[in-house]
Parts: sequence; structure tokens; C-alpha cells
Amino acid sequence: MFSVLKGKLINWSTCCLSLAGRILVVNQVLLASMWYLAAAWNPNPRMCSQVCRVVRNFIWCGKATNARAKVKWETLVLPTSQGGLGIIDPKTQSEALLAKLLIRGLAPGGEPWKELMRHKAN
Repeated sequence: MFSVLKGKLINWSTCCLSLAGRILVVNQVLLASMWYLAAAWNPNPRMCSQVCRVVRNFIWCGKATNARAKVKWETLVLPTSQGGLGIIDPKTQSEALLAKLLIRGLAPGGEPWKELMRHKAN
């Protein structure tokens, strides 16, 4: 998954994007593939930190190379109404997606994956 993210980043790094454009690319393109996988799989903390590093570098310099962050990560992930840039935090989003999967698994229905989930929970 990390290699897919870096591959997409290489393609987008050739474009001359503004800060707002890079934020849009991060939220809508780069991290979209991560959300797809995180809906059924919990990435480990090391992978989340690598993704955060790649995203931070792309936000500040538009490339995969190391860049000095101008703002703390905790501020980047705040909504714009609270002074942040509105970047979606990979760790928080993956936890939310797994919680959503758990809720769907506990809902009524006889699908095989729900039965397996209920069997493992007992």
C-alpha cells in the first residue's frame, strides 16, 4: 500500500500545485487508496507514521523529498474552521473505518462475513 501511495505521489509531484491544490490531492487522491484498504484492515502504527511523513513532505515541498514542516502535524489535521489545513489524519481515519466495519458486522443479517465476525467475538 505504501508503494502505491509513493507512486501516486511521484506522478503528482511533477505538477506545480499551490498549497490548496496539494491539500486537495492529499485528501482526495493520495489517501483515498489508503481509506479503501483501511475499511477492512488496520494499518500498523509504523505505516501510519510513514504515510504522515510522506504527506507532510508533499504538502510543504510538493515532492517526496524531506521538507521542513512549517506547522505541527496536530495543526495540519485540524479543520480549517479551527485554524488547520483540513488534512485527514490516517491513524484517526483508519480507526473510524474499522469501527464502522464492526458496527456493520453487528447489524442484523446472515452474511457469511458477519457470521464469522460474530463467531470470533464469542
